Amino acid sequence: MSVSPKPTILIHGYGFDHRIWYPVEIAFEGHHVIYLSLPGFGMEQIADAYTISDLAKKYWKHINDVVDGPVNLVGHSMGGYVCMEMAAQQPSNVSSLALIHSHVFGDPPEKKEARTTTMNDIKTKGREEFVRKFIPTLFGDKNHFNEISKMLIDRGLAYDDNAWYYGTQAIRDRDDHAQTLKNINVPVLMIMGEQDKAVTPEIAYKQAPLSERVVLHMYPGVGHLAMYENTSGLIEDLIRFYATSMA
Repeated sequence: MSVSPKPTILIHGYGFDHRIWYPVEIAFEGHHVIYLSLPGFGMEQIADAYTISDLAKKYWKHINDVVDGPVNLVGHSMGGYVCMEMAAQQPSNVSSLALIHSHVFGDPPEKKEARTTTMNDIKTKGREEFVRKFIPTLFGDKNHFNEISKMLIDRGLAYDDNAWYYGTQAIRDRDDHAQTLKNINVPVLMIMGEQDKAVTPEIAYKQAPLSERVVLHMYPGVGHLAMYENTSGLIEDLIRFYATSMA
């Protein structure tokens, strides 16, 4: 099996940490994997606001300090937003791009308003009510994944209010990167779920034609967490992507 010798950067999504990749880590066998953590969703605490742009600059500084040459970028959900900003900032340092339940568009006004409401709720009531409601909505069939959902809720409650508040703010205020996807000339993998309420099939089918190098997989019955909902399928598609696109 042929895999990419280039470093592979894994950036998890909003509300999770690097452990979200554990079910599919075999897909990156033979890669030099670097896990990056979103502010507050990991060991590091967060006390101040940040932007996706600032985060991308911080990540590139770390990556450029420890590896040479281009890297494979892999982002889940919010992690994909960061990957797109990284691709905009240093396109020549990107060898491939994988968006897992993520997209390139900015928020429309009504979505921004909803995120502001979420921020206000977290600020006034704390994270608990939001986290307990939010996590189950990410599964296509939440009853089938009830135990995993409970585990992810427990993890989510372990992150403090600032992580959730400032993470929501960063997502709300991110830039649109449709043009970045049009401009970047590298293989792009898109993994999407037919039951995803956060990144709907309509969004997926809208962004896929922006680049001729996109390979799109739409998983039936899957929501926002293919690493749990379709583990074997995601592993196979990642392995195939790197074996063919990077050969």
